[in-house]
Amino acid sequence: RVRGDLSARFGGECLETYRIKTRKGAGCLAYGQIASAKIPLSRMISPQLYWVMSDSEFTLDINNPEEPKILCVGNNPDRQNIYGAALGLYNSRIVKLINKKGMLKSSVIIDELPTIYFKGLDNLIATARSNKVAVCLGFQDFSQLVRDYGDKEAKVVMNTVGNIFSGQVVGETAKTLSERFGKVLQKRQSISINRQDVSTSINTQMDALIPPSKISGLTQGMFVGSVSDNFNERIEQKIFHCEIVVDAEKVKREESAYKKIPVITNFTDEDGNDRMKETVQANYRRIKEEVKQIVQEELERIKNDPVLCKLLPDNETV
Repeated sequence: RVRGDLSARFGGECLETYRIKTRKGAGCLAYGQIASAKIPLSRMISPQLYWVMSDSEFTLDINNPEEPKILCVGNNPDRQNIYGAALGLYNSRIVKLINKKGMLKSSVIIDELPTIYFKGLDNLIATARSNKVAVCLGFQDFSQLVRDYGDKEAKVVMNTVGNIFSGQVVGETAKTLSERFGKVLQKRQSISINRQDVSTSINTQMDALIPPSKISGLTQGMFVGSVSDNFNERIEQKIFHCEIVVDAEKVKREESAYKKIPVITNFTDEDGNDRMKETVQANYRRIKEEVKQIVQEELERIKNDPVLCKLLPDNETV
């Protein structure tokens, strides 16, 4: 429920109000495009989604020095295709608002990236560092990114990031990481034994610093990766292969001190009855009526315009 800087309401059924009985030329093509848009939009007809994406409770400029915020959103695996579009809309709007000069330091952390489409992600990674925005992306395998974002955009994302932390991965992902970590000059010693003598030969060869077989065999807690540095903060050992030691007792104490999320909106009436369903449904009906009113006003405006009135058939109704 955000303010007017994100005014988007999903109402696939509202497209039904646009009817043209006589469809010829470009009008027929436009109606076909509208009919194609109805299919994905109709899946998003949810009173709960209408409730979340309406009203004016806060703005999306989360790194605004005057009103800093922490925004946490999540997806539902059962409705991934439905909520993914709504989350993608929020994300694309947030990127435009936070990637500016004069804002606070901020971080965009996305787990399970392939579950949503993040428009402008490659540009955010490339330009956000200069605006003090850190981008952290988490996913299981590169192949997921290629499947959901396409080969070209996935390669841009993979090649633009400067820091990589990886656990156990196999296949092409392990090969890609091994190539990224580079090669190192290694000594090889071979010994030949026969009846008369023993010969030893030593040679050097460029081999993978971290071979794919080692990446695909990592155990839990073991990570490989590389980090980037700055001009005044040089890092000698940029590539690592190590174990992250977790203090289980400290984590347990921290979890025991967690506080419950406070109730933001209470739907209980004076008699103690839960009115959430009725309130959400009333908001849903209100938005539908507002959309119909907007369509009606636009049709009246077009009808009264001497130039635009020709676009409407004589029998056009709402």
